[in-house]
Amino acid sequence: MRILLALLTILLLLNSACAIGNYSPADPARKPIDESNNNQREFLSFSYIPESRDKLETNPQTLPLQSLLVKDHLEHHSKFIKVVVVSSPPAIGTHVNVYQTVGSFSSPWCTASSWSLGIIPCYFEGIAYETHFDVLVDNTPRQSYRYPIHRKAVSWIGLVPFFWINFLTGQYEEAFSSNIRQFIADANRDGLL
Repeated sequence: MRILLALLTILLLLNSACAIGNYSPADPARKPIDESNNNQREFLSFSYIPESRDKLETNPQTLPLQSLLVKDHLEHHSKFIKVVVVSSPPAIGTHVNVYQTVGSFSSPWCTASSWSLGIIPCYFEGIAYETHFDVLVDNTPRQSYRYPIHRKAVSWIGLVPFFWINFLTGQYEEAFSSNIRQFIADANRDGLL
C-alpha cells in the first residue's frame, strides 16, 4: 500500500513536468519603438490590475512581475521622464491600465490526459492570455489595445525526461514583454505616448 501511495505521489508531482510548451505573441512587434527623447513629457502613471484584486500591490519592492516589466519598458521606451505605479488613474495626465484575461484552449483530450495523470497524450494550442492596455488622458478613455499571447504545448507522461526543453522555448515573460513593446509602438504611432 505504501509503495502504491508513493508512486501516486510521484506521478502527481511529475504531472506538471510532463508538458513541453511555448508561449508567443500573435504578431512580433511590427514597427520598431521610437527611441528619440524629443518632446519629453512630465510623467506617466499606470496600473497593473491582476486577475485577483487582493494581489494588487503599490509597494515597488513587492510589485508583480508584470508590473515590473511594464514599468521597465515604459521608462525606457516612452517619451515620459517619470513612470509611476498608482492604484487609480489621476485626474490630470496620461494613465495606462494594464490587465490580462485568461483565454480558453482546453480540449476533451487534455481533460482526459489530466484525469489519467498524463498517460493519455494531449496537444493543445490557442490563446492563453489576452493583454489589455487602456489609455486614459485626463481621466477620459482615449484608446484601448489588445494583444493575445498564444501557447502551444504537448503533455504526456513520457515527456518527463525531456522537461528541460521548456528552458529553450519561448516563455510567458518574453511574450508579455513583446506585447508591451507592441503597445508602446502602437500608442506612439497614435500620439498617446
